[in-house]
Amino acid sequence: MIAHREHLNEINVFPVPDRDTGTNLAVTMRAVLAGLKSPSTSLDALGTRLAASALEGAQGNSGVILAQYFQGLREGIGDGVHVTVDRFVAAMKHAASRAREALAQPREGTILTVMSDVAEHLAATCRERAHDFRTLLDEGLQAARRSLAETPHRLAVLRQAGVVDAGALGFVHFLEGIRDHLARGGEQVEETALDDVGALPLSSAAPADITESVDFRYCTEAVLRSSNLDRVALLEELSLLGDSVVVAGTDELLHVHVHTNVPALVLELLADRGRVDSTKTDDMWKTLSPSAVALERVGSALVTDSVCDLPVEYTTERRIQVVPLRVAFGDEPFLDGVNITSRQFYQRLAAETKLPTTSQPSPADFETLYRLLSRRFASIVSVHLSSGVSGTADSARRAATQVSEETGVPIEVVDSRSASAGEACVVWAASRAMECGLGGADAAGVARKAAEGVSVYVYVPTVRYFVLGGRLTPLQGRIARWLHLLPILTVREGRVAAAGKVLGQRAAKRSVVRRALRDARRFEQPLFIVSHSEAAALAEFLAQAVRTKRPEAQVLLAHAGPALGSH
Repeated sequence: MIAHREHLNEINVFPVPDRDTGTNLAVTMRAVLAGLKSPSTSLDALGTRLAASALEGAQGNSGVILAQYFQGLREGIGDGVHVTVDRFVAAMKHAASRAREALAQPREGTILTVMSDVAEHLAATCRERAHDFRTLLDEGLQAARRSLAETPHRLAVLRQAGVVDAGALGFVHFLEGIRDHLARGGEQVEETALDDVGALPLSSAAPADITESVDFRYCTEAVLRSSNLDRVALLEELSLLGDSVVVAGTDELLHVHVHTNVPALVLELLADRGRVDSTKTDDMWKTLSPSAVALERVGSALVTDSVCDLPVEYTTERRIQVVPLRVAFGDEPFLDGVNITSRQFYQRLAAETKLPTTSQPSPADFETLYRLLSRRFASIVSVHLSSGVSGTADSARRAATQVSEETGVPIEVVDSRSASAGEACVVWAASRAMECGLGGADAAGVARKAAEGVSVYVYVPTVRYFVLGGRLTPLQGRIARWLHLLPILTVREGRVAAAGKVLGQRAAKRSVVRRALRDARRFEQPLFIVSHSEAAALAEFLAQAVRTKRPEAQVLLAHAGPALGSH
């Protein structure tokens, strides 16, 4: 595996063509080798160390799958003194099953298929033909190679690229290594020899250009330690935040892998369950080939920015791309939602004496995303924060003009004339239009119409941040606190404005609900979005008040992100 890593990188196109499968398998196997340097006192101790070393040192989608395979192998072999051929084949079946369980969405034509095919073949033939481990491995290797050759017929992206699955080929090399080790009578291989690829044959060509997936930008990994960890529940929760989800390990040690657009939220979710170690977040966009050309452009892509307060589960499921704004506490910068979560932001904000600052995405940020999307999609709709309060939409327009001229793909930039939940309503309308089959131009038209009909009301339970931000003088702030005077804010003509003033928080809550319900009378099936700044109980209270009056309405709850919270 280690010796073939560069070739495995070259043919890596699934789940994303980020050219790292060989490296990930090599890193995983080096962790195993390091863990096995000390002698083991028993077969069980050996298996436990093998599995733990793989889990802690695994890297990438294929590395974590392999770690779970070793975990299943250890469980299948158990703590006996010796292993028979029959018992080892049963352990291989168990290992293949455990590897498959580690994925939220297992796919055929991958390393999983080869693992299963080998185990099934040996289970069917070992009693008749494989009476010793040398014969067993020869049989297994032949079955693995047959299964590997079939991977392009089982997975369309491999067929399109003209390659076999890189992870599956890595597993074949793994079996080849064991077979060769036995053929040499157990002779030890010097570790320096593992880097010598000169004499090793390459088994397929480099892939052709393919349509590359950019649904999720960041490959995020971590090791989680605790007691009574629920691997299945974690799989389900992480699937709401991205794809390529792999969770391998035991109820005390898990290795987590996910492709996501919100890595900070993934790590926060893990930290709520135990101790998080060995975190790694890689930007996969940086490894995608800039020369790859789409074979066929279909459908429309939807883009927004991080001030849009749609639930992250909604944007994940519908593959809505979110361009982050930048937030800074003093000289410490963050990307909104990428390396700081809403909870982390508001916890820090409560302890600060100065408000953080924000800055809009640059045209280059949009150009990168638009170019990647233009390889796959026939059109792009990009809905953004009101141009009355930010230059985000202007940055998007400049990038759209540049990329459209280069690629010929039309890009519609829509000014939501709002922010937060208001902007989210406009993005929701564009998303629904696309789900109903409308093209980019028509979906953009629906979004612009929606922007005209959105109402926004904001309840602010404290004037502290108005004083910190200079919107109120310290004297005005003291007077407001003495009188329990609170503002209700709205958005008019794309700018924040005062909708009224009320006395006390109870009146403020009633006011925002009453105003929202009044404006929603003109809609048969209105959409309400309740966005909150770490006030989940209050948000649910307001949402329930709306549901009581308009039970036919759709009501979504979302977090107000750091870029919005800064203001």
